[in-house]
Amino acid sequence: MAKKEPTVAWQVLLDDTQWERDAAVPAALTEREESRRSWVLPRRWLFLGAFVTVLVLLSGGLLLWQRAQQGLAAMEREIEKAAGLEASAQSQKNPRLAAALLDPVADPVWRQAVVDRLTADTSASALSVVERMEWADGVALVHLSSTDPDFSLPSHSVRFYRESAGGWLRTAPVASFWGAAESWEGTHFSFRFQQRDRAAVLTAAPRVEAVYLALRQSVGLPVLPKRRVVVVRPDDRPVEFDFPSGELRHPSPQLFELPAGVSDESALSRSLTLYLINELVRESFDRYAYGQAWMWSNLTESGLRNWLQLESGVVEIDERVLLPWLLKTEIQLEGQLPTGVADQCQLLNGLGVQMLLLPCGPTIPATRPSQQSVFDLARLTTTYDFDFTRDANASSTPSSSMWRAETRQEIAAATTIFAYAVETYGVERLPGLLEALGDYRTWTETLPAAYGISVEEFEVGWREWLDEEFGIRE
Repeated sequence: MAKKEPTVAWQVLLDDTQWERDAAVPAALTEREESRRSWVLPRRWLFLGAFVTVLVLLSGGLLLWQRAQQGLAAMEREIEKAAGLEASAQSQKNPRLAAALLDPVADPVWRQAVVDRLTADTSASALSVVERMEWADGVALVHLSSTDPDFSLPSHSVRFYRESAGGWLRTAPVASFWGAAESWEGTHFSFRFQQRDRAAVLTAAPRVEAVYLALRQSVGLPVLPKRRVVVVRPDDRPVEFDFPSGELRHPSPQLFELPAGVSDESALSRSLTLYLINELVRESFDRYAYGQAWMWSNLTESGLRNWLQLESGVVEIDERVLLPWLLKTEIQLEGQLPTGVADQCQLLNGLGVQMLLLPCGPTIPATRPSQQSVFDLARLTTTYDFDFTRDANASSTPSSSMWRAETRQEIAAATTIFAYAVETYGVERLPGLLEALGDYRTWTETLPAAYGISVEEFEVGWREWLDEEFGIRE
């Protein structure tokens, strides 16, 4: 087959004008090239469009953020106003105002407890400021910082508020803020709690268990037959023992009003230890006090409780400063509290507990007995001789009191008796002293039975110890 030669077409343009016109016409583009070219924009316009879009988005976001911040600021002001009204209800002792500031759909028992607490509080009104807020189930969890003229440190508290048509109303704690259920198992204690309290419980639980078992051994009580169950619950009811379940129920430490610098772990540990010490004293009374005559009294019981509290470390005050102050009236008359006492009193107020050893209120007379010294053992008993045969009437009511009020100096002196006895004769012999207090009516009989020494020998050693340890002499 012959090879086909290429054909070349020639067009002769004789007209110069036609030649120039045809040369100026561009070649026709394909359909695809035409399509691509129709979407091409200059790069500077692309950058400009992107910048404008980002600017619009940022402006809109900033506007929304500003509005949100303004809304939060308005809510904070309204909640601070509600907290201020609660302080007014407290200062006015006005139960109607207090009740009107509470969520009407909240638990009636909780409502009444808050009203009672506000109207019974004798401290000055606190100024509260919102620090931050959390949200869940339509309720605001509000962290408040408060300044109270009666206390030296600012305090931190958590409250809950629900918005209503009339404004923000305080409501009961909402459990959903606390998260999932967890537990801790010790040798003698079992803790049940929720995630929000995890850090506090895991730190406090081993400490509480160790201190409680050591104190229990000190007073000669047997080892717990089974684990104590402690439930740390997300409500602000006081510590209580539930008899049907056998559980010790404690509020979340986050619901305490604590002075600045006190952690939830420390608050939980101290609160539980103080409660358990009261249990130990009651159990000791049941074990030892019902002897044949028993001189166990309010005073000896208070002395034992105070010694256990000092021994446990829940009181962060140097006892070498505290005890001399309590025992010397002339120092008290100067009007200056020992270092740290005011801060400890503020903490105890937040925990909702009292300690007879600390001068946090005027409930116990601070004057020294006018006729006899507190350094005389014969004085340190609060029971009167009582003859049931002679004094009992038809209703078995005595004609005069078996007890008398003890002074703060006497309570402090009774505390030092236990401290001296343990330091001198050993903690292992303390149960013998407690048992003797239940079997005899006077120190003259009790001390020989407990330690095999006369009351005079014990008293001389006690006074010398007070002088050497605390610089206290009569």
